[in-house]
Amino acid sequence: MFRTSIETLFNKVIYMASNWHLEVLTPESVQFLVGDNPAVSVRTDATPWSHIMAFGDAHSIVLPISCRHLLALGRKNVVGAIPRALVDGINTVQILAADRYVDMHPRSKRLEPFARETAKRWRADRV
Repeated sequence: MFRTSIETLFNKVIYMASNWHLEVLTPESVQFLVGDNPAVSVRTDATPWSHIMAFGDAHSIVLPISCRHLLALGRKNVVGAIPRALVDGINTVQILAADRYVDMHPRSKRLEPFARETAKRWRADRV
């Protein structure tokens, strides 16, 4: 019965994902952070974005694969650059969804202070 329920769920997700398209995105400036839980379901109707929700409730699934490339599920197939504000939103989600750490390119100039400040602000908001 457990196996059947997992297979049923898997088939539902495949069916729902068949309506989404692949976005291959690069930042116009700055870089992507990669958290220890990098594939994150997000809703973009709030700031910061809501994250870690059911697949069917998400607006997208984002997955940074390097400091310069991100894959996402979206409404249409896209290959392109995204502005810094959107990169900051994605990086914030990576920080909030991380279990223990986020990785960044060693030569990134502003990501470490951004990550520290975002994490500090998030912890303060939860208390």
